[in-house]
Amino acid sequence: MKKLATALIGMSIAAATGAQADEPASTVMALAATSVSTVRESRPLPSYPVSALREGEHFGRVLLGYDIAADGTVTNVQVLSAYPVQVFTRAAKSAVEKWRLTPGHAGTRNVEFTFKAD
Repeated sequence: MKKLATALIGMSIAAATGAQADEPASTVMALAATSVSTVRESRPLPSYPVSALREGEHFGRVLLGYDIAADGTVTNVQVLSAYPVQVFTRAAKSAVEKWRLTPGHAGTRNVEFTFKAD
């Protein structure tokens, strides 16, 4: 039963993030608590920058801070840390700026994106 529950959790995480096998490998890890809601949220993942692959950058991390407005839009996206500097920040920031979250849960949150090319 435990293996089945773990498999179902993994499947629901993959479905929630929209992960597909043919997309560039990028992983999202939320560093803030999330709430379960019946409101449909939209959290598109960043695309792996083609320029990073051309420059031979196969790994990177970006930590962003952002505010959630009362209507669920994301505002004030700031880069808190990035490695390597300026390689993946534009893609990560652009993705978070498109997020639409549960209205009424205003506040400040953080998210870390890990980029990995296989």
